[in-house]
Amino acid sequence: MPFHKALRSEIVDHSKKSMNYELRTKNWRQRRLGFTLIELLIVISIIAILVTIIVATMSGTQAKARDTRRKEDLDAVKKALELFKSDTTGSAKYPNTITGSLVSNLYIKTLPTDPSITVNGGNYFYAPLTSAGAACPAGGGDTPVAASAGTCTKYSLIACLENLNDPNGVARPVAPANGSACPINRVYIVTEP
Repeated sequence: MPFHKALRSEIVDHSKKSMNYELRTKNWRQRRLGFTLIELLIVISIIAILVTIIVATMSGTQAKARDTRRKEDLDAVKKALELFKSDTTGSAKYPNTITGSLVSNLYIKTLPTDPSITVNGGNYFYAPLTSAGAACPAGGGDTPVAASAGTCTKYSLIACLENLNDPNGVARPVAPANGSACPINRVYIVTEP
């Protein structure tokens, strides 16, 4: 006759404190129903560390993205200035200001503004210069005809940067030059080619 193994759980009598009943209650107590406080604190601290790393990485990435946009904006203004220069008569000249001349004369659809820094009213810095590199005196103008009579043969465009490690950035100009009001000591400068 084969040996039959009797299951202890089948012969439990709850009215008597038998060995089987005690084994079942000990196993029940040993079974865990939740997490301990230490386990919860460890998980929470790991999540907090990961969130801190992600936030630090994302903020640096966003600053780099805004700096990239600033560089693209200055490139667009540079192209519009070159179109303006090609329309002047005689020796090519640049406008005295860019706040309206480039848009009203349809060289650029809208004049770009800084994505986050509100220095200079959110506008980029524009400095028309003479051939010697000095600031343009009064005269010239914002239209190709008026600018032809002026002396603005060079220019400088400046954008404030947020990323201190930007390879294209340079130190902020000393006051009272354009760009000296930037909150961070890095600027991106585009000059007449």
